[in-house]
Amino acid sequence: MTDWLDARSATMEEVRDFAARRPFAILPVGSFEQHGPHLPLDTDNLIAGAMAIETAKRSTGLVLPVLNMGYAWVWQGKPGTLTFRFDTYMAMIRDMAESLDSWGIKAVFVLSGHGSNPQPIKHAIRELIHGKFGIKVLNSVYLGVKEMQAEADSPAWADDLHAEEIETSLMLAIEPSLVRMERAAPDYPLVPADYGRSELSMGHIMRSGVFGDPTRATADKGRRWLDLGAARSAELWLSYLKRQDLWDGPE
Repeated sequence: MTDWLDARSATMEEVRDFAARRPFAILPVGSFEQHGPHLPLDTDNLIAGAMAIETAKRSTGLVLPVLNMGYAWVWQGKPGTLTFRFDTYMAMIRDMAESLDSWGIKAVFVLSGHGSNPQPIKHAIRELIHGKFGIKVLNSVYLGVKEMQAEADSPAWADDLHAEEIETSLMLAIEPSLVRMERAAPDYPLVPADYGRSELSMGHIMRSGVFGDPTRATADKGRRWLDLGAARSAELWLSYLKRQDLWDGPE
């Protein structure tokens, strides 16, 4: 008997039985947004979904469908990008928590493939969920990014990642048919002094939509980093469940 289940292919009875034994869920959240000339708009969703499955295999949980539009204010106005408002996204996370709580899930890991999502999620947990529902909520972008950056063959842009070596490598491992490597090119926009301290965002200073060097990406790196991100995320998840007195298995 496995400790994880993919909800997308499960029946109501299968979900019921799994939740009775392991009342835990992993909710992957992504974004539908620009990723330069070589990666699809669905990049963050595909990474979040794959990372959630691999995290569950190393820990436990009912893996839910990807919440495939996020808080992508930084890219608004860029063709193809869709975004919810901050308050709208908070309300959606609150509704997901209420739905899960209503049929017995005791803890959910909201695992993000998009760096801006944890901000409204954090406020939703504090303002809309805590003290109102019994469910516990863990919120994080997939872990291991610092280790990935240390292993990468190209420098990070402003200690961030977007359509560069890491995301491109992950996509080459997850959905290689969607990666247009012949269009990949490095791009390191200048970082103004007030970046991150004013309204200035990546969307304001982007040129190609790439922030780093995707040409150094490989599928081998992507597979290694998918394993790394899932392993680190699983460690956090099991540690959280144990701290909440919900997990009695090995970490």
